[in-house]
Parts: sequence; C-alpha cells; structure tokens
Amino acid sequence: MKIIQHNALLDELTSHTDQNSPLQENLKILRPRDSVGSLSIYDKYTDDDYKEFRLLSTTIEKGAAFGFEEFPGSFLGPLKKDVLLTQDVYELLTDFYRNVYDKNFVTLSCIHNSSEDSIPVFPKVNQFSRLKIGTEIFGSLLSPQHAKSAKILAHFILDDDTTDRFPGQIQYFFEHTIYLPEGPRTFYLAFVKWYKQAENRKIRFYFKVDDDVDSCNIELWSDKFFEMKRDCIIPIHNILCRFVSGSFKVGQRNPKTYMSIIPINRKFHI
Repeated sequence: MKIIQHNALLDELTSHTDQNSPLQENLKILRPRDSVGSLSIYDKYTDDDYKEFRLLSTTIEKGAAFGFEEFPGSFLGPLKKDVLLTQDVYELLTDFYRNVYDKNFVTLSCIHNSSEDSIPVFPKVNQFSRLKIGTEIFGSLLSPQHAKSAKILAHFILDDDTTDRFPGQIQYFFEHTIYLPEGPRTFYLAFVKWYKQAENRKIRFYFKVDDDVDSCNIELWSDKFFEMKRDCIIPIHNILCRFVSGSFKVGQRNPKTYMSIIPINRKFHI
C-alpha cells in the first residue's frame, strides 16, 4: 500500500512539472532503472496486477476466485502430465465445479445415467510441485525437498457468513480443463489438507494481549487433519500466505502439545 501511495504522490508531482522547472530537474533522479538479478521478475507486472491478485485472497465474501483468472506467477516442476486423479479426489473436483457454476457436473462413470445438460469432468490433470509468484515460491508434498514451504493459510466463509482463516498443507498444485458450452476453461488449483482447530478460542489465541485477538501473531492449532471434503480443492488465488510451524505445550498437570502457527508475510505488499 505504501508503494501505491508513493506512486500516486509522484504522479501528482509530475503533473505540475511544466510550471516548475526546478521540480522538473529534481525529478530526473526518480527515473526508473532496469532491475537486475532476481528483482527483474517484478518488471513483468504492474502494481495493479499484484493488487488484483492480493485482493482475490482477502475479499472472498465479495466474489470467489474461480481459478481461471490470470495470475502473476507460474507453476514449477517437477511436473507430472496427464495424471489420473484418485477416485476420492476426482469426486471432490466434480463437487468443486458444481459449487462454482451451480450446474450439473458429473464424473465419467455417471455420464450415461445423467441428464442431457450434464457436463462431464475428465479425471486427467497436470500436477505441479511448486507455485512461483514474483520471487516467492510455495511448495507441496509432491516434492519432498520443498515440503517446508507447503504450509499455507487461506480464508473461508463460515456458515454464519463470517470469515476465518485456516492453516493447511498443500499436497500438490494442478491445472485442469473443463469443456463448457461456451468453450474450454482451464483452472489453476491446489489440493490441500486442512488442520483441525484447537478445542476452544482460549487455546487458539493463547498468546493474545489483554484479550485483544488482533494482537495475537501466533495461534495454536491441532496437528491433525480434517477429513477430505470439497474445500480441500481451492483456486490458487485463495492462498493468503505461508506459515512456519512449531510445537507448544499448554497445561501443567497434563500438558497437551499443539502446533504453533506463525504467518509469513508475502514478499510483495499491496
């Protein structure tokens, strides 16, 4: 946000250079220089590109990111092409499309017994082990050497229409194409296992200051996973950030160990 504010101020200043020759001379030092090394990757995208991508992960109550929007990044290998999804994940993917489009998507095994307006979901995908956005890389369990960067936070809308963020572990990234009446559409998705919550908010926000939840930068969660459901498949736009984890014991007589979660801010800030 500071970068955007500074750019807006510079735009205002430069709009008056014709009437102020000293200002025109001084602004020459602000001419952009070509980035070198790893920083040059940012030159491909504008502030608006990053802002739009960032907003998709923080304003899900205003509009879901369906996964076919362009994003300022790319998938990285190792790559597995034309992988057949396991039956349980295949059914979750079909449910994902039903939820996104509110149409009758079906697996191939059910296509002969479905209505004429049914849309088949094919079980083949291209799997990727990593996602790169700018200079930041999100890993997955598909590549064990990058498993440490596979832990992420994402926002969800709850049953009472409030939002909350949940920690999860990315199993793999994948791209999948469906064939709609208006044409093919490719989605960029992540298959994630989500961690269970602690027993209550008191334990989750154990480190809060003066009952202020917003002051709690470290949360405590269970290290066990929820059962697989449709929410295990999310568009990559819904990823909020990575986190690092540790362990922390609560209690004295019968201490219980929880997973501590510390968010890692994204390397680009909008």
